Amino acid sequence: MDYVKRVNETLHIGSDWIRAYAISGDINFTNARGVCKLRTHADDLITEAQCSMEDNRLFVEIKGTDSLTFDKKLRKVKYDVFLITDEQVYKLVMGNMTIVHDVSMH
Repeated sequence: MDYVKRVNETLHIGSDWIRAYAISGDINFTNARGVCKLRTHADDLITEAQCSMEDNRLFVEIKGTDSLTFDKKLRKVKYDVFLITDEQVYKLVMGNMTIVHDVSMH
């Protein structure tokens, strides 16, 4: 795994944002964990998603109730997803995320 997938996403405030990433390759998943952070383009941390592993799948979730605390001025942020094993850190996904505050836009 020597590439980073670039995916732009949309998060609707008040709705759960959940992604699952199937990971292939010669990786030892024992003690593996995931990290996903949302940051402003000035690199200020907004939130860290809840991550869990199941076999070779990494699940990433930002609960809708947590997103309700996001600053109303946030419209575009950046995010990335990492897999951390005992041997190495892999950057899996990165991209921009559009934040939609208006419930009528959901």
